[in-house]
Amino acid sequence: MGSEMKTQTATRTADARNPMVPLEFEVGRVSRETHDTFTLFLNPVNGLERFTFQPGQFNMIYIYGVGEVPISISGNPHKPEVLVHTTRAVGTVTRAMQQLKRGDRVGIRGPFGAAWPVDVAEGRDVVFVAGGIGLAPLRPAIYHVLANRNRFGRIVLLYGARTPEDILYRKELEKWRARFDLEVHVTVDRATLDWR
Repeated sequence: MGSEMKTQTATRTADARNPMVPLEFEVGRVSRETHDTFTLFLNPVNGLERFTFQPGQFNMIYIYGVGEVPISISGNPHKPEVLVHTTRAVGTVTRAMQQLKRGDRVGIRGPFGAAWPVDVAEGRDVVFVAGGIGLAPLRPAIYHVLANRNRFGRIVLLYGARTPEDILYRKELEKWRARFDLEVHVTVDRATLDWR
């Protein structure tokens, strides 16, 4: 693809376009989550105002000269100005993604996949259960439920990781735990001496 990547240049939103046509995004920042997991914050270029998606969907991320890989969207669907993906560096493409710097460009195709049916749970209690990096694709659903908090009953998040060092979104989990309208329980398989 490279410089031949076809992008739409008029001001628009992603929901008014063909998801098979790639869009160009610029890396705003890269945040290290754990020793092998990182989050990309991507900003649209070429006139795209926002990239709308539903909780549970994913994108194909293209790294120029390396390849393309499917990654779940882990950002807030109510804040579509920045596109967020969290992944683990396990293959050629994701290792190249980990090396990206602010200002680097990537291609995005999507969103693809069926959305989590969070609206079906309105009026009911909701329990989110995730382990390790599995919290990343569930995070947009959590954002959605919290943004519409009055539509749901009790909300509980059960999250487990291998060790305390493998916990994703540690600061955000602490922030969520401080809320009065959300229960957060975190556990690990192998605790350290200072684990509480």
